[in-house]
Amino acid sequence: MKESLNYHVHEYDYNEFGIKIKVTRLEQEKGDVKAYIKFDADLYKHPHLDNPHIMFTRHNLSSGTTRIRLGKDLETRLPLDHWAGILEQVCSKSIDAFWQGSPIIKIGKQPKRKEIPYLLYPMVRKNAPCIIFGPGGIGKSYLSLYISLLVQHNITISGLLPQQANVLYLDYESGDEDLNDRLAALSKGLGLEVELNYRYCHQPLVDDIVALSDMILENDIGMVIVDAKGAAVGGWINEARQTMDMFNSLRSLNVTSIIIDHVSKENADAPIGSIYNFNEARNIWEMRGSQNVDSDSMIVGLYHKKTNSGKLHKPFGLEFVFKDDEQGNIDTVYVNEKDVAEDPVIRKGLTITAQIEYLLLNNKNSNGQYIAMSPDEIARDLGLKKPDTETILSDWEGKKWNTHGAGLYIHKTPPLTVKDETW
Repeated sequence: MKESLNYHVHEYDYNEFGIKIKVTRLEQEKGDVKAYIKFDADLYKHPHLDNPHIMFTRHNLSSGTTRIRLGKDLETRLPLDHWAGILEQVCSKSIDAFWQGSPIIKIGKQPKRKEIPYLLYPMVRKNAPCIIFGPGGIGKSYLSLYISLLVQHNITISGLLPQQANVLYLDYESGDEDLNDRLAALSKGLGLEVELNYRYCHQPLVDDIVALSDMILENDIGMVIVDAKGAAVGGWINEARQTMDMFNSLRSLNVTSIIIDHVSKENADAPIGSIYNFNEARNIWEMRGSQNVDSDSMIVGLYHKKTNSGKLHKPFGLEFVFKDDEQGNIDTVYVNEKDVAEDPVIRKGLTITAQIEYLLLNNKNSNGQYIAMSPDEIARDLGLKKPDTETILSDWEGKKWNTHGAGLYIHKTPPLTVKDETW
């Protein structure tokens, strides 16, 4: 007998008897372990059967009485002298695996990993959940498809370094036609023909986990995109239990995951919902978008908000440039690197220190000479409070900027200092 056991599916192949048994959806119920069991026959071993299906039933694995009754029922469908022993072995092994979970291992003296611990550097750590969050309508699906494309086909571009893995896109919001067209346009922009594994989802992820586990094993999936979290938790965005259930389910799949998330009206600086979103994700990136009306391009900025290993990475930007076909439909999408500081909208995602530094760096007259600014001017231009501005200016004086004259500040290494100048 050959067996294959994971968190959600136990498979037993009794080649000597020409039968396969699959145990799924195991759960504890009033002290008993119950599960769905599927019995299939090998038609080469049992040519008298019309099809391989023998039985599919929900069974109490803990009950000897129901096991005897199940064996008799199976005997009427496929006569075997060994049903009692087979059922005893299957039920006991599945109960043991269900109770034991993962085995204890030793850590501390294992060889250090030599491979890059990222599936997509610097954004996505390998075998860990990553959240990308932002308001609606800023291109989160385009970004997640672009990331999927790079990982699936091992393409290094725009400062993003992937390790190849098969990707499964779990779509809770759009549809296959919309995402197919977007992926085709992104692929055309790279001069490639690309396909991804896609699944239309309509129930909470935790209720779909057995089917997903099968698909991941069958297709050798290494990364899952969850688009988006709200539907994946059944709408219970503020509830700790549903949030934890989703993360635990993803963890049980033992793959890298990217969870696309939204923001609330009250707080646009964090993923919407339960605090466990922030606690359970190993990596969190904020996404900001900028697009003018009738513009054929969209700029997004990505800001690293959390990591559980290593340092926070610098923000970076991407520009999505859209080209239409003759009918006015998006035909090609090009993606370019972009400095987040160059766009006034996504620049606001930078730290206040970085915003001040950029303002002073670009505050020049027509001759290219730096112009000193007062705290009032800096606070006004950046929409900050004067006391906060003065504190930061004082903290970084001499490091990122210099004082100049009476209460003025100027870029740290100006080619020529000018106290007062008009544009």
